[in-house]
Amino acid sequence: MAQTLNIVREPNAPDGANHRSAIFTEDGLCFPHPAALELRHCAAGLTQLQIVELKDSLSGLAEPQIEALGRLLPVLLCGEESAFQVFCREAGRLTDVQYRRSLALARRIAAEELEHEQLLRELRNCCPAPDDLASLRLRARRFFLRMASREPALHFARVAALDSGVCVILAAVAKPLARTPAVVDTLNRIRRDEAKHVRFSREHSRELGADKSLLAETATCVRSELVALLYPLASSFEDLGLDADHLFRRVEAHK
Repeated sequence: MAQTLNIVREPNAPDGANHRSAIFTEDGLCFPHPAALELRHCAAGLTQLQIVELKDSLSGLAEPQIEALGRLLPVLLCGEESAFQVFCREAGRLTDVQYRRSLALARRIAAEELEHEQLLRELRNCCPAPDDLASLRLRARRFFLRMASREPALHFARVAALDSGVCVILAAVAKPLARTPAVVDTLNRIRRDEAKHVRFSREHSRELGADKSLLAETATCVRSELVALLYPLASSFEDLGLDADHLFRRVEAHK
């Protein structure tokens, strides 16, 4: 996966990030995509005020915390990009006659994932670019590609397990960032949406033929693989003020 990253000085970035902030473009995404016009209309665009509030909010953090966010956000963003494509494709696969309610929900969730992508991209742009950005993206991209399945019921069982794990991670990351209200609000908003996505994905997986056994076995496997993806980022979680081992145990045990 060839990526081009331009390192520049960002005058509006927090003091701790001024020395190594990055400007990212659509081409820098893990899963570049053209968003359907109807979804762009549904997804609320960020205002300049919101962007400024995110940047200003980070000034309440110490430099190691800002750098830690700079390493964690590309992985979270890669997940949102992948999720957008998952729900967008599913909405295209379903028909009004077969799954009218699921079709409408899949379209709405795709729009929400697009908003999450925009929010995390702006937050990422406020942080310094990690030296190992290319390898972080590559590992994340490979992980989310492995999560795909040609069996829709299994695929959405995996999506449900992933999103439930992400909810645990977002809740944990928000706690040590209490001095950054705009960042905490952003993470909490995404977490609330993801909790709804978990419910939809579980129900849709059942609708497609999954039973409780498949959902439980898939969740255990996926949570373990998610922790393996995040394990090299343990020091970043610690720099934020979290006990990484405790967080990983919570992710693996989450039902």
